[in-house]
Formats: sequence, C-alpha cells, structure tokens
Amino acid sequence: MNQRIEHFIAWINQETASHGLQDQGVPQDPHGAIGLVRFRRTLAWHIARRPGGLVALAIHYGHMRTVLDARTSSGYGSRSRRGIHSVLDVETALAAADTAARLRDRLAAGEKISGAAARRALTAAVQAPRFEGRTVTQKFAKQAADYLARDGLVLFDNPDASLICVFRRDNALGEPGPDANAPNQFDCRPGCGNAVRLDRHANELLEEADRINQLAALAPQPLATRLRVAAEQYRATADTHHATAQPAEALS
Repeated sequence: MNQRIEHFIAWINQETASHGLQDQGVPQDPHGAIGLVRFRRTLAWHIARRPGGLVALAIHYGHMRTVLDARTSSGYGSRSRRGIHSVLDVETALAAADTAARLRDRLAAGEKISGAAARRALTAAVQAPRFEGRTVTQKFAKQAADYLARDGLVLFDNPDASLICVFRRDNALGEPGPDANAPNQFDCRPGCGNAVRLDRHANELLEEADRINQLAALAPQPLATRLRVAAEQYRATADTHHATAQPAEALS
C-alpha cells in the first residue's frame, strides 16, 4: 500500500506538470514518505469538510457513529474498524475548531448573532483552540476526545439547517444518547436551545424561501400550499433573527 501511495503521488505530479499546474502537485515532504497512516488522515480531513462529511467519513471508514454510539457499538454486529474512533474524534474536533474560527471572524466583521445559546457560542468561540497547520499525533486524538467532552462548549456547523449548534445534551431536542458528545444534525428541530444564527444564516433562509416559492408557483395546489407554508416558516425564522440579533459586544 505504501508503494501504491508513492505511485499515486508520482501520477499526480505527472498530471499536474503536463497541464502546467505544478503548484497543485504534491511536494516532497520533509518528514519523509506519506505512508498509509498519513494518507488516511489527509483523506479523512478532506472528506470531513464536505457537506455531511462527518457522516460520509463514518460510512467510509466502516462505522456509523451518527446511528450507533462510537464507544458502545464495537461488539458483535458492529462494522467498526480499529482506529476509527480516534479518526472521528480528531476530525470532529478539527471541524468544530474551524466553525469557531469562522464564527469569530464573522462577528469581528460586524455580523450579529441570535439564539438562546448566543452567549455560550461566544464563550466556545473564544476558548476553542487553533489547529492551523498542526501535525496530528497519537496524543492529539486524546486531546480531541477531551475537547469534545466539554458539553455545551463545542460548536457544530449545520449548513442544512442554516445554524450553528452549541451542543449541550440536556438542551437538545433531537434526543441524543446519554453519552453523546455531538448532535444528530439530521434531527435538528426548531426551537432547540442549542441553536444560534448569524446574519448569513438568516439570509440563507430568505434565499431558500424565495426558491421554495418559485417551486410552489409551478406545483399543483396541495403541494403548492405545503411549499408556501414551508417558505413562510423560513421567513419567520429569518425575521426572528433580525428582530433579536445582537452584536458580540452587547453579549460580552
């Protein structure tokens, strides 16, 4: 496998050079050959940062943590593979840290924030570590698990619901398990006390409402009615944000 990875890198460099894209090739690594473990880590990083990436990563590496708890489902009938728990912890922690960094940047740029968990979100963003360019070691997996165990102080981006979840088990309406350290983002429910929104989230909701109304104009009456109701709910949520949102300075 290590030889195949080296051949894969050589092929990438050959293809990029042939198209005049040398800057997109894979340079020589000062730490030595990439190897199977480091290749898996790099692949996991890219998968996890796609929409729904953590779910795709769990499926790809053979363990559906979004359905079965990662630490209690490794017995009979599980598809778990050795090391996947730490990979999921690391990528979840890195994604959460990225969400915190984006939240800090957007608030600094003047966006406002709304939601019952807004103050917790600010605290989580300030306390979140910065992992830019960091080498992931075996020790880091333990640090990632400890970071995710900070119930109520970890940020999870949920672009499908146009919000950020400041996950706290006791507040979650999605009925997480007793030991859950991440939300079920496919069971995000309106009115949850863990949700916060920024101005960009409200704008996304308004855009989605416009898109749904365009579909409603072409749909038969029963479906059109349901679509218009959904669009109105999106608009109402956006209006609530704009009516209640505050700058970070007002909450600190």
